[in-house]
Amino acid sequence: MKDIKSNIKNLLSDNRVLKTRDFILDLIFPIECLSCGHEGAWLCGRCFSRLNFKEGQYCLGCKRPDRYGRFCSGCAPDYRLEGVWIAGDYENKILAKMIKSLKYHFARDLADILGLYLSLFLRDLLTRSRLSGIHLGPGLDKRGLDRLKDVPGAILDLSRTTIMPVPLHKKRERWRGFNQAFFLARSLADKFGLDVRGGLVRVRHKKPQAKLTGIERLANIRDCFAWTGDLLEGRNVILIDDVVTTGSTLNECARVLKDAGAGEVWGLVAAKG
Repeated sequence: MKDIKSNIKNLLSDNRVLKTRDFILDLIFPIECLSCGHEGAWLCGRCFSRLNFKEGQYCLGCKRPDRYGRFCSGCAPDYRLEGVWIAGDYENKILAKMIKSLKYHFARDLADILGLYLSLFLRDLLTRSRLSGIHLGPGLDKRGLDRLKDVPGAILDLSRTTIMPVPLHKKRERWRGFNQAFFLARSLADKFGLDVRGGLVRVRHKKPQAKLTGIERLANIRDCFAWTGDLLEGRNVILIDDVVTTGSTLNECARVLKDAGAGEVWGLVAAKG
């Protein structure tokens, strides 16, 4: 049945008929919970509550634990990213099914649910890691100051932070009908009162990263992105995507953004593939 749905999607891939396509797909294939099958929503409230967050963050390069997912001193020279925040585990069957259905089965409404999941994760990260228990003012003690120094600037001062989706090439976006990262970014930004800034574009269409080795990914993604906006003037950026594997795509985006004047650049993803 999924193959039939994909074939209908391909037949109706023109942007001018996306609404008609969605109407037809919903008519033929009623929306039901991806976990329990209950009709009416892609994920019911009960099953959503079973989506846990990843217990601990770590350096994406060597897997060394780090409360903020920052690259360690040994791996940092190989990256332009500060680090990557990973919300959940791809081993969670519900989360994996949501990501695959959004990305490959074109269930665009799932972006709102995954966006809410990312928002709750980021709020949890802020609560656990930012200023909880620190009293700002003349009485700020050394321990409080040390904790402040360790906090990523991108979450310490959200007023200087911009949300950006990892862009798709126009050819890829036309085929899929949407960029899932954009919808995730918009949902997240709405919940925190932040802006989703354009300007980062993909200028080269290459083979999908999923089928490549780590070294091949680096070469494949090189020079695929460009910055077309105004200089970023030190603004911090949170890059949004659904899945991270080696971090090569996020890192290439960070390289372009920092060349355009960005301050800290962090990745925020739903899961690690």
